[in-house]
Amino acid sequence: MGVEDRSVFDLEPAIPTRSKSYGEFKDQVIDFYLPKEITKPIIVLIHGGFWRAEFDRRHVSPLAAAFAESGWPVASIEYRRIIGNPDATLNDINLAIADVSRNFKKVILIGHSAGGHLALIATENAKVVGVIALAAVTDLVRAEELDLDEGAVADFLGAPAKMRSNLNPMERPALEVKTLLVHGSLDIRVPIQFSRDYVAKMASVNTQLLEVPNLGHFELIDPKGAIFEQICLEISTWI
Repeated sequence: MGVEDRSVFDLEPAIPTRSKSYGEFKDQVIDFYLPKEITKPIIVLIHGGFWRAEFDRRHVSPLAAAFAESGWPVASIEYRRIIGNPDATLNDINLAIADVSRNFKKVILIGHSAGGHLALIATENAKVVGVIALAAVTDLVRAEELDLDEGAVADFLGAPAKMRSNLNPMERPALEVKTLLVHGSLDIRVPIQFSRDYVAKMASVNTQLLEVPNLGHFELIDPKGAIFEQICLEISTWI
């Protein structure tokens, strides 16, 4: 495995405007990062970490704060990551989206890595106007075959990936909302072919791919990078 740019993890965590619980479990929490005036759809931000408990929403807090500074309200959601219990994870994602949707008319989902996977399979999307999946794990079967992050898929599912096709984006229909996959050409965590294959399989006018040259896995969530401005420009066309 090559050298990764992990400098985004050195950024100071950003303090949310406010936080709220959406359930009884400690991980059922939403951090809100809000601009002074709310005029745009809210971004529901889903962090990655290969569905593992040791990775939480703190590492995307600088990104959430940067969106808010650019005028986008953000709900950064935490969710349960329990080995062998993917349904708890998906249930939390859907509960959180539904909770946010009660107070905001339009929602944009943005997920990174495993969070991109979750954004692509979230079902409580009646008010979701679009999805951006950053370096997403789009194919659980292929990820299992490649043993991404040393058994991450097996730990997440607690079963062979072929037995949970309902949780595999590649085995589901194309989303009916605008869907943009963003992937760096140098990604060694989730190869860019995952996004290429997903877009080809969906064959939908709603599903597009933005390939970013000379970027790896973690630079996509770095608010100091040029890709941040590109994402802001893209979602501005979704309003």
